[in-house]
Amino acid sequence: MPRSKEAFEEMRITTQQKIKTATLSLIARKGMSVTIEEIAKSAGLSKGLLYNHYPSKESLIAGLAQEVAMVSREKINQISTSDLPANEKIKLITTQMCEMLVSKENIGADYFMFMAQVGMSGFFQKLDLIPLPHSTEILAQIIATGQSEGTVVEGDPLQLALTFWSTIQGLGCHLVMGFPLKLEAEMLLRILLKNSA
Repeated sequence: MPRSKEAFEEMRITTQQKIKTATLSLIARKGMSVTIEEIAKSAGLSKGLLYNHYPSKESLIAGLAQEVAMVSREKINQISTSDLPANEKIKLITTQMCEMLVSKENIGADYFMFMAQVGMSGFFQKLDLIPLPHSTEILAQIIATGQSEGTVVEGDPLQLALTFWSTIQGLGCHLVMGFPLKLEAEMLLRILLKNSA
């Protein structure tokens, strides 16, 4: 019995998800030198089938990087446009980041390390994929609001946001390297909030 259009579409989506998950994990751990062969093997697919979905490693990475950046921006934007006070927005962002980092699938650590690898390789600049407004800039706006509300520490909002995200990325790096880590949102909140204890 021939498959329906819906069945083919479901198979296509499932195959693409396998490819994306394999790419995210491999690049997070091995860097940009990962080959199409390694990605295909990790996804449990043939190299030919992978090429049916993505014409090149670069197009796969570009699409995945854009998708990851978009999801991150959407989540941060959702929080930033809520009616919550700035300190509550920061608490919510921090809690979500901590939960993502310690998820059983390691997807959070892989996400941060993938984006770090892609960023360090100069890939964004080569393809003009620098996502704006970046999550750092959105967080900086929240920080500036929190400073005017008196709940966030003083300092340059952009530098504070960069310090916060760099700390998250560093923790992701430690997790990927297999170091045991007890991640507590309260510890991270001390970077930005007054009286967070």
